[in-house]
Amino acid sequence: MSKQSIQIKLKNAYNYTRFKGTYYLVGFVARIDSYNVPFWEITLSDATGHIKVYCRDESCIYSKFKPQSLVDVEVRTEMTGLHPHFRCKYIELSSKAPQQLGTLSILPSSLCSIPGAVQMLCHLAASIQTSYLKEFLHEVLLQTEVGMRFIQCPASLRYHHSYQGGLLAHSLEVAAAFCQNNSLTQVDRDIGIVAALLHDIGKTQTLTPDQNRTAIGRLVDHDQLTLQICSSALETLSSKHNGVANHLCHIWTCESDGSRYGFKAKTHIARLLRTYDHASAFNEKATAC
Repeated sequence: MSKQSIQIKLKNAYNYTRFKGTYYLVGFVARIDSYNVPFWEITLSDATGHIKVYCRDESCIYSKFKPQSLVDVEVRTEMTGLHPHFRCKYIELSSKAPQQLGTLSILPSSLCSIPGAVQMLCHLAASIQTSYLKEFLHEVLLQTEVGMRFIQCPASLRYHHSYQGGLLAHSLEVAAAFCQNNSLTQVDRDIGIVAALLHDIGKTQTLTPDQNRTAIGRLVDHDQLTLQICSSALETLSSKHNGVANHLCHIWTCESDGSRYGFKAKTHIARLLRTYDHASAFNEKATAC
């Protein structure tokens, strides 16, 4: 085991004697030990995995923690016989917003039903070499609840990828197609990856992880909400790279097959997104049959 570290990957937690950081709390269960002493079993998760941490401090036991909240923790690895376990030395609700942490690796993989999908999202984001596009993607996905719903919601209720985590799975398939297209320039490739990952982001507001429509989802199509979710990040991007911001807006709003509104796709990336989007949906439906 190594010395204390900060914001480690949880999959490597057993390599540390002590660590601290900010993580999503995804489980919080009261237990009673063999001496009738209460303690809490706390589950923390990031993009790489999850760990169970045990806490006997009364301030922890009587705190009102909520699942899926960010917490600041300090954890020590202890041995009970031959088996290591994690003891909570400090835990408190974090005052930080997800965007302040600036990394998609905080997203809790244990809440996504697709093994490895959250890590793949992080790898795709890391592959983006255009710094302002990487910052744009982080700003959108690290909004409170957007990223959390992105990794849990279905892509549709009945059409394709209609299961928990389907939205992320579909978005990754479309983005991976851009990543593998060697004919594109680096900037166009990066624009394609970002556009693909966020092309259905409006569904985080219209669908629920348990495969129902939200109140607004019964009244508004998801496409109408994509620009709204991206609006703040688009404003920041537009102030420095107006052409790129306009290109993303065009990609997300140009007409799809059979629609009665929207401009025709005028750019190569916009046309590719339509092709890759349809291919992902078709292939999933064919596999499901």
